[in-house]
Amino acid sequence: MPTDHATDAIEVKASFADVLATLRDVESQPEWIPEILEAELLEVDADGLAVTARFRASATVGTDEYTLSYAHHEDGLSWTMVKGRLQTGQEGRYVIREVAPDRTSVTYDLTIHHNLPLPGFLRNRVIKGLVESTLTGLRKHLED
Repeated sequence: MPTDHATDAIEVKASFADVLATLRDVESQPEWIPEILEAELLEVDADGLAVTARFRASATVGTDEYTLSYAHHEDGLSWTMVKGRLQTGQEGRYVIREVAPDRTSVTYDLTIHHNLPLPGFLRNRVIKGLVESTLTGLRKHLED
């Protein structure tokens, strides 16, 4: 089973609190992540934070549907895949750090497991593209 991994970081002109709130609002992801077509909260905790959510996303090989389980941290959030169609597993994490009162560093780390018979160079390009477009979308969403 192939496993693909990518990580990248950016700085955004937004406060730590605004970045954290945006990342935790998983239902808003279709507004700023180009590949996410739909996001639906399935379960929230006592604080109203996502526990599980279902997604429909566009991918190079077709449309994927998957459910993620979330863990919230003081410096971001992480997730693991509960079930998927094209993917057999997914782990991810956003870690944020205040650089200045109005500037925040965001690191995005993503690992995807699947059974797709794609060449390694293509899989590498796809996952790096996903991480890059997500961070670019976050920056644009927060700075516009």
